[in-house]
Amino acid sequence: MILIPASNEAPRVGVVVQAALSSMPGVPVVVVVNGCTDDTASVAQAAGAQVIHSAPGYGRALLAGYRFALAQDNLGFLVQLDADGQHKAQDIPRLVAALAQADVVIGSRFASGGSASHWPRRRRWTTASMGVATSMVTGVHLQDVSSGFQAFTPNVVDFLACDFPVELTDANVLARLVRAGFVLKEVGVNMPDREGGLSMHGGWKSAIYTVKTLLALMMEYRR
Repeated sequence: MILIPASNEAPRVGVVVQAALSSMPGVPVVVVVNGCTDDTASVAQAAGAQVIHSAPGYGRALLAGYRFALAQDNLGFLVQLDADGQHKAQDIPRLVAALAQADVVIGSRFASGGSASHWPRRRRWTTASMGVATSMVTGVHLQDVSSGFQAFTPNVVDFLACDFPVELTDANVLARLVRAGFVLKEVGVNMPDREGGLSMHGGWKSAIYTVKTLLALMMEYRR
């Protein structure tokens, strides 16, 4: 299953859904609409996605998607990507193939072969420092701990559906997965800027989110 959380992404979600469907024919694409005030749901459905709804918030959308996935028959894998066009659907098969060697595969801007076009230096430093902190806590070398482009085996989906912190969904979740015994792997991908809409990564909100995530990461270490 391919899972796409979306909030007010009507101008972009249709193209993202169509690309996802083309990347792996026969694999269902599910868009989780959360907190929308536009026609994201109807655009996604017209593009060929199944649409479900959740309470507002990215983390709540993911949790609703995980629980929906578990209710389906014969779930082979789950890939999650954003609806803003930042994550390229042509990389989905490579993430799925890498699940043969890992339980969690991260589409990484900083792994070999990856890139982050037009990223400001401040964001690179912030993400790199979070990667260092996560690696120190988990003992596993991870670089792109804020990437929302990820693939999971069914066992991981089952774990997340029961134990997922909806308020913070970055490095702390990866630390929890490592602590639970899952194997994580990064695959290099090109990740340009989002094609429109608003990002939570900017200004004071980004700084506050980073601090909260680092604190949550330390709490994972102490659990």
